[in-house]
Amino acid sequence: MQNSNKILLSVILFVWNAACRTPVNIKQDPFYESFFEKTSLIMTKEEIEIYRHLPNKESKEAFIREFWQIRDPDPGTEENENKVEFERRIEYANRWFGWRNPHKGRLKPAEQKKYRGWAADRGRIYIILGPPDSLIYDESALMTDGRRISSPEGRRLEVWSYWRFRIYVVFRRGPRGRWFLSEPEPDLFTFLEASKLNLVEPGLREDVKRRLTFEAAFRDNHIRISIPVERMNFDESGDKFLAEIRINVNVYTNFRKVDTIEATRSLEKTEEEILGRKYIRVELPFEPKQKGQYLLDIIVEDLLAMTYSKFRNYVRFKK
Repeated sequence: MQNSNKILLSVILFVWNAACRTPVNIKQDPFYESFFEKTSLIMTKEEIEIYRHLPNKESKEAFIREFWQIRDPDPGTEENENKVEFERRIEYANRWFGWRNPHKGRLKPAEQKKYRGWAADRGRIYIILGPPDSLIYDESALMTDGRRISSPEGRRLEVWSYWRFRIYVVFRRGPRGRWFLSEPEPDLFTFLEASKLNLVEPGLREDVKRRLTFEAAFRDNHIRISIPVERMNFDESGDKFLAEIRINVNVYTNFRKVDTIEATRSLEKTEEEILGRKYIRVELPFEPKQKGQYLLDIIVEDLLAMTYSKFRNYVRFKK
């Protein structure tokens, strides 16, 4: 049993490290340093797949603008709060989690790139989930206000507790002083993936199992979207339950963006109809106008969610 547990842990850690590596050729990507290198940490696997196939500077610039637009929790303000928070977390990770950084907390901007704290295991977790609610250094429990998480000298164990998400993360110091993710909970990686699109804010207390997700397919000249009923929010009106979603589809042909489809759908169901099905299905008509490889980049937003709730998926097909 112990051997099987060790094998399972090794597989999980391998997947974690592989998922965080960039699949884009650095030398061929002019946006690597300025955008993709760090933001790939909060890209969904679907977004990474889309970005990998964008053919030119113009399509990547459009992707970058949209990348932050769909993460803006309050589009009515000039400032994108999640972008600002992401940049703050990058700076913090570089300052405190860089390997062999002799100047903890005192790095100049030009020095931060050298220590790459954002690429370390602790940095990745911090960037996606933010500061923990409490820490344990070896056997000493400490509270944190998010301003300093660097461990005391000589410590070999850190446990970050996220009470608001009901998870904890364990890190162990290796023989050369580097910290590694250890003993991850089974749900941790599912939670991290779900948090990438809806960048977690400190006050958010939402169960990851309630986050929006959907499946998509293209058949008979229709884009078909299937959303699990348990992931949707409904308003009750008399004997009816109402849901409302916004759909945005970026259409790429031979990896060049050729069209954008925008739609809002209001759904009205009885309680029996909702309880009697696992998915709510929505269809958008779409007729490909030319031959080639198609990629449909689909973004769905739940307009009735109490918190920022979007999910992104894609469909590929050939005409």
